[in-house]
Formats: sequence, C-alpha cells, structure tokens
Amino acid sequence: MPEPIMGLCTLVLAAGQGSRYRELVDQDKLLVPSRNTPAAPGVLAATLESLTGITERLVVVAREDNLALCAWLDQRAGSFGAEVFTVRSNGLGHSLAQAIAQYPAERGWLVALGDMPYIRRETFRRIAAEIEQERLVLPRHAGQLGHPRGIGSRYRRQVMALDGDRGAQALFAAGAVIEVEVDDLGVLQDIDRPEDRRDA
Repeated sequence: MPEPIMGLCTLVLAAGQGSRYRELVDQDKLLVPSRNTPAAPGVLAATLESLTGITERLVVVAREDNLALCAWLDQRAGSFGAEVFTVRSNGLGHSLAQAIAQYPAERGWLVALGDMPYIRRETFRRIAAEIEQERLVLPRHAGQLGHPRGIGSRYRRQVMALDGDRGAQALFAAGAVIEVEVDDLGVLQDIDRPEDRRDA
C-alpha cells in the first residue's frame, strides 16, 4: 500500500441531518448497507474503507446529538485509523469551518462526504495528490463536477468563515480551481434515498 500523503488531513463530513432518507425509512443513511445486500458494509464504513491511509490524518466530523452514529464511531473509527470530531452543526459549511479550525494542515484538506460510498480509492488518492497550499481541486466526470474536494491551506481563513448549508461552493466558484478528469461515476453519486444504493 502506498504511503499516506503527508501534510494533508482528510475530513469526512458526516454531520448532516439525512432528513430525506429518514422521512422515507426512519434510518440513518450512513449506517445502512451501502449496497442492496445485507452483507455490504455500511455507507460510512464503505467511504472510510476507501479513505484509510490516503492522507496523514483522517477525521470524521459528526453531529454530537447523533447518538447512534457517535456510538458506531466509538466502536469502529479506530479500525479505519480515523479520529472523530463532534460538532453542533448549523449546516455543511458550519461543520467544515469548525473542522478546519480544529485540524490545521500544512498542505491542506481532502474534504469527502460520508454519504458517497462509491468513490474509488484511486480517485481519492488522485485528488489528494493534486492538493497544494495555493490550490482548490475537484474531480470532473462526464462533464460534471463532483466530490471529494481539495482545499489548499492558504484558504483556511475563508473556510473558517463559512456558515449554513452551502459548504465551500462559493469558495470554489470564486477561486482558481484545478479540475481532475476521472473515470469514476462515484464522484457524482450520494445516498439521499434508499433507491440510490447500488445493487450488489
């Protein structure tokens, strides 16, 4: 296995409400099987499996009032080499701002979403390898921009000022962005509804 990329911290954002999924089946989407088979790893577990060892540090950002997820992380985060950072979240941007304030990184951050379990490991590594202090990085597949996103350390103050649910969209819209073409549909696929899960 290649060595972790030093100077980078991966932040896995898992602090959302998942309200659309809960309305349909009353389950936390991050803890359900990632594919339509009971033997599949959970959505967040599958994401973390692909991220283990990519960067120097791996952190899961979770809402402190999501007791089921926090209990799962207490038991399982260590098996992925992940730390856990709990927040009182007012949305994606607020969670990201708190995490970047808490976890400075020399080169920057690889920001992944916990509900995107189909991104290939090599895609995470490709995006991470492009991150430098002055860069914003994102993947492109079939003409569409996706996740994960790379944020260079020079943007730390701007990210720390984020709030609400838009994440770093405004930052990427205004900044000079490196787009990496990838043959990976997973960069566009999140789990919002039960039917979003792939078959085995």
